[in-house]
Amino acid sequence: MRHPTRLTMVYRLVPVFSLLCMPIPESSSDAKGNYVALGFGSETCQTFLQARSNGLDLPYRHWLTGYLTAVNKLTKDTVDIRGTTDTDGLLGVLEHYCIQYPRHSFSRAVESLVTELYPKRMTHMPHAP
Repeated sequence: MRHPTRLTMVYRLVPVFSLLCMPIPESSSDAKGNYVALGFGSETCQTFLQARSNGLDLPYRHWLTGYLTAVNKLTKDTVDIRGTTDTDGLLGVLEHYCIQYPRHSFSRAVESLVTELYPKRMTHMPHAP
């Protein structure tokens, strides 16, 4: 009668041990902080500024909100990295950054924005009225 109990235990422990042996990345980039930005994040600030001046910045807005959603999900004690700033305000901050650093990538500008926003982030969901 012990045989079925052992098999049940083995079936339960094998997945646990498998998970423990899986490599878990320590960070979201390599040792030097490098990572590959996809989509509009790889465009230059100059390209973002041109698109913005022509009213064609919607793809950048979408890229930004996706990036910030990931920051919200993956950053400890962060419900909303934006704090009280809306997306239009964030794009204005990015525009100022990109005027100063037109050769930087849009993702680098957004990283700088996140660093600036971090102290003002929302750490708890606001209570409904």
